[in-house]
Amino acid sequence: MRKMILSLIISLMLFSCDSGEQEIIVIPKEYKGYVLIIFNQKDGNPIKYEGKKRVYEIPQSGILKTQFKSNDGWREFTEYYYEKIAPENKLSSFAEIKKVPKDTIVGFMGANGTVKKSAESEERIEFVEFYIGTKSQIEQAQQELEKLDIVKLAQ
Repeated sequence: MRKMILSLIISLMLFSCDSGEQEIIVIPKEYKGYVLIIFNQKDGNPIKYEGKKRVYEIPQSGILKTQFKSNDGWREFTEYYYEKIAPENKLSSFAEIKKVPKDTIVGFMGANGTVKKSAESEERIEFVEFYIGTKSQIEQAQQELEKLDIVKLAQ
C-alpha cells in the first residue's frame, strides 16, 4: 500500500510539471565562450524551429536577441552544434560544472534569469545563459558574462 501511495504521489508530481520546448543552439565554427539569449525582443531574430525544437542561431558575439518568449518548464538537455545541425557537428551537453571534462569542448547549461528594466519599472527582461568550451574556458566565460549589462544589451 505504501509503495502504491508513493508511486501515485511521484506520478502526480511529474505530470503536474510544465514542459518547455526542446532547444537547439547553433554556434559559429570554433566559437568558445558564453552564449546569452535575450527573449521577447521585437527587433530580435525571428522564431525558428527544426521539427518541434527551438533553434537559436548564435552570432559571433555570443549574444542573441530573439522574438521567442522565455522557455519555461521541464525539458531535456539543450543540443549544441557548430555551424549547422548535423551529427558530426554536435557537442556533448552538461548541466553540472564538476562533470565537464577538462580538455573537451562541450555545451554547458548555465541559468535562466530576469532583470528589471529600471528601478522604477516592474517590467523585466528574461534571458538564459549557456557556455561553450572546456571546463576552464567555461569558468572564464562565466566571469566575463557577469560583467555584462543585460539591460543595455536588450535596448
